[in-house]
Amino acid sequence: MDESDREFLRALHEEKIRTQNERADYVTRKLAFITVIFGISSVNLGIEIADIYWLLYFIPLVAICYDLYIMSADSRIKRVGAFLGRHPVSSVREAERMWEKFCTSYSDSLAPSANMFFSVIVTVAAAIFIRFQQPQPNGIDRLLFASWLVISFAAIVGLWRRHRIFVKDITNYDPSFEGIVQ
Repeated sequence: MDESDREFLRALHEEKIRTQNERADYVTRKLAFITVIFGISSVNLGIEIADIYWLLYFIPLVAICYDLYIMSADSRIKRVGAFLGRHPVSSVREAERMWEKFCTSYSDSLAPSANMFFSVIVTVAAAIFIRFQQPQPNGIDRLLFASWLVISFAAIVGLWRRHRIFVKDITNYDPSFEGIVQ
């Protein structure tokens, strides 16, 4: 293996570590954002929460945006791990190869699921808060509210399912089939 290949592998290791930190930062920012938005209602800013409750409609959208960043970082981490652990030209040490294989065999689906459940929970909380802040809604308002809620849930669950499928594809990576057109 020449020096440029070794440098590339070092860069992959560094990218994996950097992306792990990036993913953790996105999770922290998501939690902070949600906490701040819901915390505004408990602080006396001289603004009635009933006047700005409509801002809560954006909570699922922002949660979904953070979910996309988190899932993107998670996918990049898993791609690097699969490459380093399975690709013959990566020439990583046997211990690292075994570690990557172990991680793939016993992958953690709890964190992505927890992230999805958190998004669902904050969407439900926003919906409850909105529902109690709105004056008696008429038929069209109820329809719009229900549509917003269903679309939010569908987007959250759809993205979570898409991510699980993508991670499964990465987990099934087999370098011996590279270059074969299907």
